[in-house]
Amino acid sequence: MSFFAKNTKESKLRALAKKKNSARLEYLLTENVSFEVTESFRNFKSSLTVSMPKKQNGEGAVILMTSACPEDGKTTVSVNLSLMLALSEAKVIIVDADARKGRVARFFHKRSAPGLADFLSGQVQVDEIIRKSSNNENLSYITCGTHSPRPYELLESDEMKFLVDKLKKEYDYVIIDTPPLLLVSDALAIASQADGVVVVCRHEVSYLNDIAKVLDKLKFAKANLLGVVINDYDSREKLSTRADRYKYYSYCYDSTIEAEQKKEES
Repeated sequence: MSFFAKNTKESKLRALAKKKNSARLEYLLTENVSFEVTESFRNFKSSLTVSMPKKQNGEGAVILMTSACPEDGKTTVSVNLSLMLALSEAKVIIVDADARKGRVARFFHKRSAPGLADFLSGQVQVDEIIRKSSNNENLSYITCGTHSPRPYELLESDEMKFLVDKLKKEYDYVIIDTPPLLLVSDALAIASQADGVVVVCRHEVSYLNDIAKVLDKLKFAKANLLGVVINDYDSREKLSTRADRYKYYSYCYDSTIEAEQKKEES
């Protein structure tokens, strides 16, 4: 292959990736989204609300979202779950707790600062970082704010505990979007404040070993695991292919359980 042809091919691949990422960043549930996708989020919301422990004090539920690696679609799932909950008349707020590379602001076409990191570092007041979504009056959001060199320390601070306590008194659901757990341990700093944790993985991208490592970290932190979401699965694929993949994921699931049982026995 000539140098020119190679560079042309790489340029096309980069352009295609950029176009795909741009579409993903703007992806929110609307009437133009396919029925299958909307229904998947509706089922996810229903399963999640049933799985959440019942609280007797009238406070809202705090749900922490994480993944193993970047590009698993965690933020896309987090934002659209928040919107789906808001569509059911629940009062919802999503908090971008990724002070390194938060992306929640892009879904709402806003700037990241001021946001969570600015409040936790004492730069702004809490009312200055809570914004209303134009997509639904029941949905609010907090962006990640100015990038911080010490995000873990900010997330385990008393200011973060104060914020979570305040939000769960004012909202039915507090969705906290955290960085990938295999890259940084930020999610563990606030896992104890969450009522449940959801792990997002990507179909035919995420490795089973990586997911198992994330589950081990959450188990060590005594987090309440609500479930694992398989993102980017196309239900319209051929039946034979779907059946094969269902067997594959069933096998992986069973193998994971068996491994956990052996580990506990030993």
